[in-house]
Amino acid sequence: MTICVNGRLLQTTQEKIRKILGSLDDEKLFTDTDFPADTAALFFSDKDASMITWKRPKDLVEEWQSPQLISDGATRDDIKQGILGDCWFLSACAAVSQRECFMKKIVPSDQSLSGEGYKGSLNFRFWRFGQWEDVYIDDLLPTADGKLIYGKCTDPCEFWVAFVEKAYAKLHGSYEAIEGGQTMDALVDLTGGLAERHIIQNKDPQLYRIIERARSSGAFITCSRKGDWRFSNKADPNGLVSGHAYTITAVRKIKHQRGEEKMVRIRNPWGDNNEWKGSWSDNDINWNLVNEDIKQEIGLQSKDDGEFWMSYRDFCKQFQEVTICLTGPDFEDDEEVESAGHVEVMKGEWIAGKSGGGSRNNLFDFATNPQFVLTLHEPDNFNPQKMILIPRACVVQSLQIGFVLYKTDHPNRRLDTRHFRYHHDCGRSGVYINYREVSQRFQLEPGHYVIIPSTYISNETACFMLRVFGEKKFTLKDFNRHISFLRLPPLLDAVIENNINS
Repeated sequence: MTICVNGRLLQTTQEKIRKILGSLDDEKLFTDTDFPADTAALFFSDKDASMITWKRPKDLVEEWQSPQLISDGATRDDIKQGILGDCWFLSACAAVSQRECFMKKIVPSDQSLSGEGYKGSLNFRFWRFGQWEDVYIDDLLPTADGKLIYGKCTDPCEFWVAFVEKAYAKLHGSYEAIEGGQTMDALVDLTGGLAERHIIQNKDPQLYRIIERARSSGAFITCSRKGDWRFSNKADPNGLVSGHAYTITAVRKIKHQRGEEKMVRIRNPWGDNNEWKGSWSDNDINWNLVNEDIKQEIGLQSKDDGEFWMSYRDFCKQFQEVTICLTGPDFEDDEEVESAGHVEVMKGEWIAGKSGGGSRNNLFDFATNPQFVLTLHEPDNFNPQKMILIPRACVVQSLQIGFVLYKTDHPNRRLDTRHFRYHHDCGRSGVYINYREVSQRFQLEPGHYVIIPSTYISNETACFMLRVFGEKKFTLKDFNRHISFLRLPPLLDAVIENNINS
């Protein structure tokens, strides 16, 4: 695994860890020189860390207690956010923790924090650009006054939350580097799944059906409120936190004496009493209208644990964004995971001066971008076929990325400038944006289509990955091997342009 810390590329491999552990004396514990317990691991900016002490789990529990990585299985109720603004990551962890098979992938088994074989070394896995990366860390954690300052488990003897967070921080270079982020990125990193973002519109019935269906298919769902996460240290009067990410843990139509209510259950990663205080909150009188059997069936509890129910109407008023992560192809070998639909993955690159054509602002340059042919053979069960296209850029700097989709009758021929002049696209990702990945859902008839991923500005160099998801099988072909591009002289280009315009 390669990580970047303060501009330095560091290599932490299984072989390196094995050699280090093999050379340790019986009483000596592993310390990670690639991510040392110092200020650089905490901050990339100049901040005071004089009050912070690094301790191992055995020093954070009572003498008669035994620290555990995971105790009685990982659950969403384990998670408590610390002073780090990484609710986007912890809300994703809460979603994924509901599926044991995913946790086994992220947290390999047979790791201990004490006893025989304990060496102070831990291993975690994250999905990065098409493959699972192993991240090795030591078990030193930042504390103040003898208590963990960042993410932790509600059980003081359990530590999986703190260590998954530390491994993710190492992957990014420091803890501060994971303050503020996109929940969809965290969900993809934790699952290898296909994530898409939905903007909430007032009482959108279609979105409720999407969320309901996603939950029933085992997808992971989070939601968020607008605001600046840097100032999200307390809740609004209604109990919700602005600029904060939450986990959707259930979607249900609940019958009561006056009819039926569309409901969602939501969890705050703070795991405390900062919960929704409006209609259908824990102790709201509306619950008196619901049969006791139903309340027991849905697990209704009045606890200060950060989890609460609210009506879908209030949900649409209070939250602005929903992220849904579908199970990806990387778990198809796991018996416990059902991966619905079909997924194809392609990797490509934009090369300045060759295939980094940028946006449609210059059609001659745009024609040099990588192109991929998508062929849909049959409609899905909800004709026409629904497709989710997700180009993901792998770049050091932040680039504005997007893609355009064209219909074609010639699946063996690249689209050229003439095609772009005379044919409208049949779909696009929207405004170019500097997210790590962009996605869009389309309804397409069977046929041939060309997908063109690009950066907004031309002559950028970066690699990318394109993933396409559909309910029925389809084919995806790379058009970009052994292709050279001929640019017209500027004068001839201008003549053709004038003729077309006239």
